[in-house]
Amino acid sequence: MRLVDNLKDIEDYYLIISGNGTFPERVIFKNLCKKFNGYNKAIFYINPPLKKQTGLHALNALPLYPKKYHVNSIIFILDGEHIQENAKIEIQRHLESIGIGISEIIPLQRAFLIKCNSGPYEIFLFCTILGPEIFIEEEVANLIKLKLGVTIDLSQRKESAGRKLIKNKLKKVLRERGKTIEELISDTRKTKLEEIFPNICAVLKELEGEQ
Repeated sequence: MRLVDNLKDIEDYYLIISGNGTFPERVIFKNLCKKFNGYNKAIFYINPPLKKQTGLHALNALPLYPKKYHVNSIIFILDGEHIQENAKIEIQRHLESIGIGISEIIPLQRAFLIKCNSGPYEIFLFCTILGPEIFIEEEVANLIKLKLGVTIDLSQRKESAGRKLIKNKLKKVLRERGKTIEELISDTRKTKLEEIFPNICAVLKELEGEQ
């Protein structure tokens, strides 16, 4: 499985949209994809066409994708900080508020697949909550602890200033050790990665098994 930067000569692919920024999500997805079978299965990461649409609002463009990109399998990734209490309920409510019909919700670890429709288009929406509580850097911190033996203090992760400090600390540790996230993922067994990034891996495993 591979994350691609363009769709030249690619006919079948999954679309990935984010309610967050693109780093380190893009780097993590690109390297986790390599751990799962199915080289011909491509994932295309795009920036939402509606500007300044973060969090659940990144889903507001969902009705545009099937017609514009000719794709109905979409991965939505979101940091846990954008969820108040229950991701499944909050995402469902938001989809319904923009006219998306829900037919079925299938759990995939703490991720889930929402089978839904927008007008005549059927959509398979794979929802991946990162963190697992606040932001994906929590999972990166666990990877660093496993591979480099360095413990990152996450106690301030619920504060905006604290999250910035944690991000800077992660970058500093990687820089001091001369390592990159790509290298750490590449050097880690798939089973361990499934423990560290359970929701992302649950979705990729589901895609891996699709015909």
